[in-house]
Amino acid sequence: MGKKIRDNKALEDILLDAQYLRLGLCSNEKPYIVPISFGYKDNTIYLHSSRKGTKINLIKQNKNVCFEVDTFYETLPSDEPCSYYMKYQSVVGYGTATILEDEKEIKEGLKIIIDRYHNKEYSIDDLDVKGVAVIRIDIDDLHGRQYGMNDE
Repeated sequence: MGKKIRDNKALEDILLDAQYLRLGLCSNEKPYIVPISFGYKDNTIYLHSSRKGTKINLIKQNKNVCFEVDTFYETLPSDEPCSYYMKYQSVVGYGTATILEDEKEIKEGLKIIIDRYHNKEYSIDDLDVKGVAVIRIDIDDLHGRQYGMNDE
C-alpha cells in the first residue's frame, strides 16, 4: 500500500501528467468504468464523447461520478515471491458531471482537452462541435497515493 499524498499541488501535478483517465459511472444495476482522454484546468475535468451512448445515458441518470488517473508505473522486483512492489502515483476523485449545452463552453472544454494532447496551432472557432458532447466534472474531492517515489 502506498503513502497518502496530502499536497494539493502534487495531486494536481499527477492529473496534469496522466495520459488518460478512467471514468466511473453507476446505473441502478451495476457500475461502469471507461478509459478516456481528458483535460484538466482549475479543479475541473473535461471529457469529450459522442452525444449518444452508455456514458451519456448514465450521466443523465446519475451525475455523481468518480475517476482515477495514474502515472509512473514500474515493477520493483524482489527475489521473494509476493514481495515485489509497484512504483506508482495515483489520484482518485469524486465530482458532479454536467453535459455542456452552450457552444462557447463546449469549445472551451474541447480546447482544454486538445491542448493537452496537441501542440499545433489551431483556431477554437474552427472546431466543429456538431455531434460532440463535452462533459465537465466539477471536482468535489481528491485522494492520492504513491509508492517508490523519491521522497519516500
